[in-house]
Amino acid sequence: MLHSIWLITLGILFIFFTFTTPVVGPKPVVEKPVVKETRTAETTTAVEGETAVATAPVEIVVEYNPVDIETGKKIYISTCIKCHNKDPNIKGPIGPELVDSPIGIMQHKVTTGRYPDPLPEGFVPKRKTKLMTKFTEHVKDVPSIHAYVQSLKKSK
Repeated sequence: MLHSIWLITLGILFIFFTFTTPVVGPKPVVEKPVVKETRTAETTTAVEGETAVATAPVEIVVEYNPVDIETGKKIYISTCIKCHNKDPNIKGPIGPELVDSPIGIMQHKVTTGRYPDPLPEGFVPKRKTKLMTKFTEHVKDVPSIHAYVQSLKKSK
């Protein structure tokens, strides 16, 4: 009789711990963005007896890991849509659409809550209001947020 009670108790404890202990999977691998730099060949041209070297501009392509886009989506939905639209192609109630925002501007706005001074050449703010809440806890996540926003960009 004592053995039966002991076996039943062990069985119940086994079942309890099997179904109540959370299973923790491996941590996701988060890779940093890979920056690829593409240079074109230099060309030499003769200008009135002098040699001038013309170089083409450097094209920098930033590729993001899909894990970053998922992180950016979570942060965008939990934080950014309070002022910006759920669809970053459309203006929000307070904040502008974000699909064409350069990552440098986004980084500065999240860090300081303001546009950089002076503004980058050719950049025109989309709204007259130039202040936003700074989110210093998300500064490291700006590349992920930017990748998510750009992944939703609609072709024109």
